[in-house]
Amino acid sequence: MPVPRTLVAVFLTLVVLVPLAAYAQGDQAYDIVKGERNESFVLPYGAANHDRRDPVVYTFDQPIGQNWIMGVQNTLSYTTKQDAKVVMVLREQAPSEKFIEIYMYGGDVRKYVVNVNSPEIGYTTIYSNDERGWSTEGPVGVTHVENQGLLISDGQRVVVDKLDVNGFNLASVEVYGNDESGLPANAYAGAVSFSLVFGSIVGTPVYYLPGAIMAGVGAVIGILLIVKKRKK
Repeated sequence: MPVPRTLVAVFLTLVVLVPLAAYAQGDQAYDIVKGERNESFVLPYGAANHDRRDPVVYTFDQPIGQNWIMGVQNTLSYTTKQDAKVVMVLREQAPSEKFIEIYMYGGDVRKYVVNVNSPEIGYTTIYSNDERGWSTEGPVGVTHVENQGLLISDGQRVVVDKLDVNGFNLASVEVYGNDESGLPANAYAGAVSFSLVFGSIVGTPVYYLPGAIMAGVGAVIGILLIVKKRKK
């Protein structure tokens, strides 16, 4: 008995749409934990294969404010293409155009680039290192403290110290990897984990000693992992 054409058409439509839906859902944040002064989430490797015009976006329920410490643990398995990378963009709430942009390349070189866009300095490369720029031994740290400015580490040491960006109220995180659509994948496994502590940081070691950011971020991630296990 011949199969009706309408059934064939429906079947073909599902064959096309189901993988697309799985791709869209599979790149979203998971392991989301929200506390009174902390929040963490994980983005799978597929986020690094999105392009600049279609990033994976994680938006906080409310802008975090000016005092926060973020740890970024990159466990991506990069593809062998020369410019394989993941880009993380920390943004203020619209209509503000202020953002912090971090490039983490793969391969043995692990190029590491930090860009900042603000009305005061425009779009500027604040730090760039082409030779083992970021460490796989610890999380990259990004911190903003009111009246102290922006601090960023490469996983081992502070590379941006007390940069004045006239405040930064973190509202969202965007992740992508390709500058244009249709380019080869950047990663095939792993994830990028974000752990955030926020609120008044005055009186903590980080407020007085920028170098403490590395130890602080490590402690933050350890605490949040314990919280996740308990909640599960």
